[in-house]
Amino acid sequence: MPKTLNIAVIGAGTMAQAVHLPVLRRRWDRFTVAALVDHSPRRRRESSEVWGIEEDKRYETVADLISAVRAKTLTIDAALLSTDGLHVEDLLTLMRRGIPVLVEPPVGFSADEVEQVAGFERMTGRRLLMMAYPQQYDDSVTRMSEHIPAKDLRMVDHEVLMPASQPLFGSAHVTTASYDLPTEVRSQRRKALQAAVEAGAGGGATQRDRDLYVKGLLTGVAHQMAVIEAAYGPIARLVAVRHWPKGVIPGSIELLGELDGGAQVRLVWHYLPFSPEYSESVQVLSARRRMRVELPAPSHSDVRSTVSLREKKSGVVQETSTTAPKGAVELMWEAFHAFVDKGTQPVSGAAEAAAQVKLLREVLSSIVGADGRSLEADEDADDEAPEGEGPELAVAGGAAAEGEPELIVEITDPAAEPPAAGTAEDDPATADIDVESSAPDEVAEPLADAQGGEIVDVWRLSEDPSADGTAADGPATGIPATDGPVTDSPAVDAPTSTAPTSEGPRP
Repeated sequence: MPKTLNIAVIGAGTMAQAVHLPVLRRRWDRFTVAALVDHSPRRRRESSEVWGIEEDKRYETVADLISAVRAKTLTIDAALLSTDGLHVEDLLTLMRRGIPVLVEPPVGFSADEVEQVAGFERMTGRRLLMMAYPQQYDDSVTRMSEHIPAKDLRMVDHEVLMPASQPLFGSAHVTTASYDLPTEVRSQRRKALQAAVEAGAGGGATQRDRDLYVKGLLTGVAHQMAVIEAAYGPIARLVAVRHWPKGVIPGSIELLGELDGGAQVRLVWHYLPFSPEYSESVQVLSARRRMRVELPAPSHSDVRSTVSLREKKSGVVQETSTTAPKGAVELMWEAFHAFVDKGTQPVSGAAEAAAQVKLLREVLSSIVGADGRSLEADEDADDEAPEGEGPELAVAGGAAAEGEPELIVEITDPAAEPPAAGTAEDDPATADIDVESSAPDEVAEPLADAQGGEIVDVWRLSEDPSADGTAADGPATGIPATDGPVTDSPAVDAPTSTAPTSEGPRP
């Protein structure tokens, strides 16, 4: 009989309530929610009432939780860290007590942050962190290499269409976002988060660069990298990157890379705020077979992934299709149970998170390099990106492409940029970044009215204009928090923040 694990849920925002808690409740045979931690009194109270957590099992901070564990008034076997801000301090507090942690990505905004966690694991000789990428454990993803082995792989094409949050979380009935923290506490959290993002993006990054780093790369492309890594291993070399439309954040991002065996990888991530639904597909090619994998959003726990395989046998084209028996989130929690109870190693942990951060920083450097700028601090550099039309192609390593953008650019020696990565927060003190939900919540794309005039519908996230002094075509400062009911409309009633630019984007 499998052991029932006592789980401490740390952070009661959108991802916890829409994705994780429903599975923990359904799998009562494996898990018990032993405690809930949230810094907001209102959200802590409301979410505890919804999920049936007794008052004496509710805590304001991780330090309070650990104090209860030390006093032996609380027993926990593992924790879910789904907070909406900086993770590393809380992570290390838990890991020093030997508590395994399932962490909503990203772990940190910079390579230095992530390295603190990875270094602790190396020092202790024990892995205690598992990244919460549900689709790494989806049955359709884990069997991709069975259908087309890595040695036969020719090309992997992974595309995500990311809508605003309503199609993702609108049916989850998440408790209302809370703005009940004291002003000084909110200010401190905002400043700490802003400093972490600035350190991760680099001293030469503009506000738009930081927005793109958090809202597009750390919460969108990172998820795609995790899926490819689970099936065929990590991307070994960055070939080319581009971002478009010009001036729209997060817009669309395209990345070309290469796996160790030489197979090519193409990742495309689009933020389409008016898209009616989330869409994610992976197409895999070999010399003989073509495979297509359709992956639902993790928040849609009642929808299953599918695999379609086409091949030619005896002169006849045959197609087979299979549907996964379980949802990705439930399979991830089963893997976490095995990690805690039996020591089964996760697909992604601290070491993998550190490598991913470095690659994402290189991607950002390539995009910025296409504008003739650098992420390194330079007092003489103009904070404003040069004006231009059409999508820019960024050759890996930061060199700007010339002439007509060519999608595949062969680079023999790409220059890697210094590493960095991110985590974010969906509390009002840091309501500008939401790495808890994978989708930016509001409209960022320019529209045209009936007379042809431009209508720009942007996130209202800052008390200031964008930090680089430009008018915002997309969100100027970050992703709004999504721990309350989500909507596609601009957040005009929520408190604003100046922090720089999250679950989901993660779905």
